[in-house]
Amino acid sequence: MKRFFLSIFVVLFSVCAYSQIDGDGYYRVSNLKTERYVYVTDNTGSVNVQATTAEMGALQLWKDHSRTYSDPASIIYIEKKGSSSSGDYYDLQSQGTGIYAIIGYYVYAYSSAGTYQVYAEGKYLSDDNYGTGEFGSMGTKRTGDYRRWVVTKVDNGDEFFGITPSVEVAGRKFHPFFADFGFRCASEGMTVWYISTVDKEGVVVKKITDDIIPARTPVFIECASSDPSSNRLELVYSYAAGPDDNKLKGVYFNNSVRTWSNDARTAFDSQSMRVLGVMEDGTLGYVLSTAEVDSKTGKQYLAANQSYLTVDADIPDEVAIITEQEYASILLRRQEEQRIADSIAASVKAPVIEGAANVFMISGRSLGVMTPQQIEELPAGVYIINRRKVVVK
Repeated sequence: MKRFFLSIFVVLFSVCAYSQIDGDGYYRVSNLKTERYVYVTDNTGSVNVQATTAEMGALQLWKDHSRTYSDPASIIYIEKKGSSSSGDYYDLQSQGTGIYAIIGYYVYAYSSAGTYQVYAEGKYLSDDNYGTGEFGSMGTKRTGDYRRWVVTKVDNGDEFFGITPSVEVAGRKFHPFFADFGFRCASEGMTVWYISTVDKEGVVVKKITDDIIPARTPVFIECASSDPSSNRLELVYSYAAGPDDNKLKGVYFNNSVRTWSNDARTAFDSQSMRVLGVMEDGTLGYVLSTAEVDSKTGKQYLAANQSYLTVDADIPDEVAIITEQEYASILLRRQEEQRIADSIAASVKAPVIEGAANVFMISGRSLGVMTPQQIEELPAGVYIINRRKVVVK
């Protein structure tokens, strides 16, 4: 996280000024001229204060308001920290870190005609792409409305956050989820789950019954609809501890254009990872990734802001999701199998043979009458000697 570059948060300065109206909370930021929204898509880069330049590739600008609804990369938490002769100053948090934690001080913003201009190290930040295309790039080259930013609070009204499910099984809809904000389900028919136990015969699912799911808690969410507007989350600032038996992990980023960054993407490892998906028998489980292989690196990558399961090498390629009751039955079956094995082992004694004896193989085939010396020279195995099972080692 120490490499999280200043430019990410400088871009978000505009959010801070708007927070004077509605107070601390979660916001989205868009450019007034291009109507492209800001996304924090990784946490690496650099800034040169003396040259007033910054590498800003971790910030992407995209059109289409509806695209923001289900993307945590568009969510920024704004917290006012105080005021000075230069104005109000704020801390900003997004995708796993915050400006004060990184650079050791807070930031200022300047209002302008109902929008906000961002002043950073002698430069105003702007959307540097002319035209009406979907994609923009953060920079300092443009003037006028290209450097004016609109800030909107996420209020669960027109500006909402909702889940778009990615896995469907027998009419039920699910999505693996990981984000830097707490939440509670605001729509009917939503359930939040996590995995508490990993076993080669199944992974145990548990329902989270707490009202608030804390930030940075990897989960998967069952939804009632395919429409994110019907799967709304109320965003809550909470960093309490999640379930201590949660075996899921999560990633924030999958920025495919920054392959030189170790933090911008997380490669899928088939030996230690499984992702939520549909098993061959059509049921829900944790399976190998089906993500497209990157042609440049030859690797698959975990999707941004999604949870995944960590596993040991003995876990099969796909493993079913089971309930606690089903897992209890598996454990009882294993106990009974062990009891039977122990009983058989206890009944098989080393032979104590004082004279010749009738010897049979365990299959029932007779080996005839044998002396104690001949019996000791038999190949290791289980035999019937004088009508008892004995082990010859």
